[in-house]
Order: sequence, then structure tokens, then C-alpha cells
Amino acid sequence: MSALLDAAACLPLAWAFAVASVSAEAIRRASRRLSPGARPSGAPLDGASPGAPAGEAPAPGALRVLVVRPLAGHEPHLERTLGSLAGARLSAAVRCVLAVADAGDGALPAASAAAAALCAAGIPAEVALTAPAGPNRKAGQIAAVVAREPAPFDVVLVADSDVDLDGVDLDALVGPLRDGARPAPLDAVWAPPVEVAPARSLGDRASAAVLGGSLHAFPLLAGLDPRGLVGKLFAVRAASLAGAGGFAALTAYLGEDMELSRRLLARRGAVGAAPIVAPSLASGRPLRYVIARYARWITVIRAQRPALLASYPALFFATPLIVALAALAAPIAPAPAAAAAALAVASRVAVAALASRMAGRRAGLLAAAADACLADFVLGAAFFRALSTRTILWRTSRFTIDRRGVLREAGA
Repeated sequence: MSALLDAAACLPLAWAFAVASVSAEAIRRASRRLSPGARPSGAPLDGASPGAPAGEAPAPGALRVLVVRPLAGHEPHLERTLGSLAGARLSAAVRCVLAVADAGDGALPAASAAAAALCAAGIPAEVALTAPAGPNRKAGQIAAVVAREPAPFDVVLVADSDVDLDGVDLDALVGPLRDGARPAPLDAVWAPPVEVAPARSLGDRASAAVLGGSLHAFPLLAGLDPRGLVGKLFAVRAASLAGAGGFAALTAYLGEDMELSRRLLARRGAVGAAPIVAPSLASGRPLRYVIARYARWITVIRAQRPALLASYPALFFATPLIVALAALAAPIAPAPAAAAAALAVASRVAVAALASRMAGRRAGLLAAAADACLADFVLGAAFFRALSTRTILWRTSRFTIDRRGVLREAGA
């Protein structure tokens, strides 16, 4: 019995070592992608040369890119982010459609002003009233734009309304989709999101801590799971999209981006992460909104990639669990318990510091430690919320999500 207790007391150390190993691998892969001085304003993370400004005349034979920006209500910085395509780097024939659900949507004034500014900058742009179908309004908006687009296009590029494209090298996003791209053309490419707006609330601080101070930071996850496809900023080949059923087939899914990736991979396609980041200017969110947002994300994982669900307590907010377990084991095996706590905390702060650097925040050790605590709290709260219910509030509607990730009106 004594030997069994001693072995159990060493479990925190084994867990801490496993988390530290995964963290080190994530850091190693991310560091290969991160060039010195890379900024979340969109500078390439691998030193790739930028393309031409999006408003310049494309070269003969250039890709034809349809840029879609789905909108839902007024947001801070909206006119700025929608007009930021004019400052992006993209050597392609570009057309931009700003998708608004209806004439009563609060995003319409900013969308109209941004479309006029883009046209003045030489980028064909318009506002489309989409009347989206299906519970996933974002997928419905994109589907409506793609279905009615009169001009031929090779690539659909989707950017959320809060993404600031000024200075972003979008050639790094669409280049791997070209025929003849090496090592082989991809079917879809996504950019890891980071948050760059100054925090205006505790919720902003918490969300930035998750995306720029945890192992859940997508620039880190991109190295571990590049096929995951996060839909904040991504591009997909038009032919591949059509072969996967188009966005119209995704309107019943909460995680339309993850479902699109699954469908592309099921057709033996290829999905990858671009060596850039997607800078978000989202701000002004209460903490409860941020927890609900990550609970929705974890609900998608629960429904659509259930094998990854255990990775949240095992990796993403493991440090407080390891430290608590080490404290329980300390009376039996004080040395391994202390080593487990020290290793868990050290690796967690290292992850927070690097994730912060990749998000352009350059936090010191104390700030990185604070980010670690806040991010782990948010992810833990979101995880247990996602486990406790399949009912979610998304925008202004309440849904349930079944085991396949399909959305249904709550009570229907």
C-alpha cells in the first residue's frame, strides 16, 4: 500500500512533465514561425515578402479573390476595420462584399461608408443585404454572397468584422491556394487570431489573456493542429468549397469553420495555417460574455471533435489542477510534489510570455503570470459551463447543439 501511495503521489510530476513537454513543442514550432520584430498588425511571421497593396492593378493571370465580411450590428472600430482592406497586401484581382442581414442592421451605416472608401481606393466593393437562412447567420451570410456573386472567382476570403487588415500580407493567406504552390496547393488556409485593441473591460483583459497568454493562443495551436481552421480570417479555394457543399451546407452548425475543415479533409483535401496573424480590435466586452464565448467554442469541440475535449483540463488549464494535486501529494512525497508545482508554474509562465510576444503585447514575467491565472480561470469556467449544458445564447437567439454540432432553436 505504501508503494502504491508513493506512486500516486508522483502523478502530479508526471502530469507536469507531460504538459511541459507539449508546451515546449508548441513553443519550438511557434518560434520557427515567428520572425524577429513580427507585429500583430499583420507582418508575416516567417519573413515572407509582402505582396502589392490590394488597390493596385493585379498582374495578368492573378488570382480572383472574393472578400466577404459578414456583419451583425454596430461594433467599435467597425468603419475602420471594414475599410482596412485598402491597406492590406494582396497581389490579386479583389472584389469585396460587406454582408449585412437587412436594412435595419446597425452595421449598415459603417458598411456603406467603408464600401465607398474602398471603391475610392480602387477596390470594387459593395454592401449586400443577405437575409441569411439557417441558425448560423455568419455561414448564411457568406452562402448568400457566394451564391449571388456575378463575377467569377478562384478564392473566397472571409474576414470577421473586427479584423483589422491594414498591413496584413494576405498573399501569405491566398498564396498556398494557387495552382502550382509548393510543396502542394492547399484547399484552405487560416490565420491565427490575436487581440490588439487596448483593454476597456475585465472581459477584454481576460480574452486577450486567453488568446495571448495561454496554450490556447492560436499562434501556438497553429503549430500543433494546423488543420483546425479558425474562421476569424481564412481563405478557401472556390472549387474545394463547392466540392464540400458550400457554406449553405454549414448553416446548421455552430462551428462552421471546423465543419468546413472536416469536410475538406474527408475529401482528401489539405488545410494549413498561414505565417501571419489576424489582428482583432474587439473590445468593450463583459467577463460573462467572454466566458460564454469560449464555452461556445468548447461546446463545438464537445460536439464536433469530442476526442479533444479532455485536452482542456489536461493541457489548457492544467496548471492550477497540477498545483492542487501536488499540494495533496506533498505530505506523502514532498520532493516530487514541489518539483511538479515548480515545473507546472514555470512552463505555464513561459507559454504566457511567448504567447504574449506573438500577440504583440510583450508582457513581463509578472504580467505573463497574471495572464496565466486569468486565462486558466476563463478556460476552466468555460469548460465546466460547456459540460453542464448544450444550450447556448448566440447573438440574440437561444440554441441547443446536438452531438453532431447541429444547431436547433431551443425548445423546438
